[in-house]
Amino acid sequence: MAETYELTLTENYVSDWDFYDAIRELIQNGTDQEILDTSNHFDMIYDPGEKVLRFVNATSKLKINTLLLGRSSKTNNSDTVGQFGEGYKIAALVLNRIGKTFTIYNNNKNEVWTSKFTNSKKWLEKILQFTVTKKETDNKGLVIEVGNVTYWEYEGIADIWLQRYEEKNDVEKIPTMYGEILLNDELSGRIFVNGLSVNSKNEMHYGYNFKPKYIKLERDRRTCDDWEMGYVTTRMICEAVLAGSLSIYEVTKLADMDAKDIYHMSFTYYEENVAKVKELLLQQFDAQYLDSIPVETQEEYNRVKTYGGKPVIVPQPIARMLKDTMRARIKKLSMENLDDIPTVKEQLERWLNAWFGELPGDAIDEFRNILKKMD
Repeated sequence: MAETYELTLTENYVSDWDFYDAIRELIQNGTDQEILDTSNHFDMIYDPGEKVLRFVNATSKLKINTLLLGRSSKTNNSDTVGQFGEGYKIAALVLNRIGKTFTIYNNNKNEVWTSKFTNSKKWLEKILQFTVTKKETDNKGLVIEVGNVTYWEYEGIADIWLQRYEEKNDVEKIPTMYGEILLNDELSGRIFVNGLSVNSKNEMHYGYNFKPKYIKLERDRRTCDDWEMGYVTTRMICEAVLAGSLSIYEVTKLADMDAKDIYHMSFTYYEENVAKVKELLLQQFDAQYLDSIPVETQEEYNRVKTYGGKPVIVPQPIARMLKDTMRARIKKLSMENLDDIPTVKEQLERWLNAWFGELPGDAIDEFRNILKKMD
């Protein structure tokens, strides 16, 4: 005997979603289930002859209440990507809409769930319907079967799922507590969360695969908070440098190209790992530029020159991290040889020249008028 369940999902819901958005949801659900139970192995299998794509979890089973929107076993679990309780239902809707078939073999409950759009007499609208039929089977686990999938659609999954990409390519990566830094040139700027591609406006040099607990996706599952992501990439880079997986010279290269990977370094210098990297940057600078002072602006450069020092303009991220060092060295420099300047007026003239670029025009004119009175 079959039971039918109408979902209050109309055909045009998430109208901008395509095949790969739906597939992302199914992969996300499968991998999340494996995170919750490591024995619940997830796999994706394509049959080119039947043009069928299968998503398999070894021990999963679906309860009928999972058809309710918002019903999720993963809510508030920081290790999983899915939180909203929409996953496979939305995937079923999108795939039916674009002409695919969507069937669930709920083997541990001896059930087959089929889906289609139906003209609802109750809602007077075309909505998604699931039909659940009892069918004895010796098979175990959960299989979601998507039909009418072309070979090229299957191949395209490598662009949204890192695991599939790695099955076809060698990926060089650095593991950290926050996830992986991806070093391949072709993955430059690509962002993944638990292996699934997401969109980002940040211009990263490296690719990144974040653990879900450190990066939260927006409700559309396509995007994440770019500002939050910048903090995490900074921590990943620092961890990799201190572990010896990245050299400190790579950090200076990132600074030279103004890469967003380390943009937040100047805001997080109080964190232990960032402070240690800051010290390594200072050591590198001192080894390369003996008895010099790192500066960011032309005004700072002129000030150091006025005081008789050796200024070196460095990239903005490094300059900001070394700002305290610059100030301390300029202060020390300004106090040196002060006794060799015979008059207070000459000392003040030197001070004005050093800070000229920082003062407003009216203040400079007033200061010069005071100096003239000292003649």
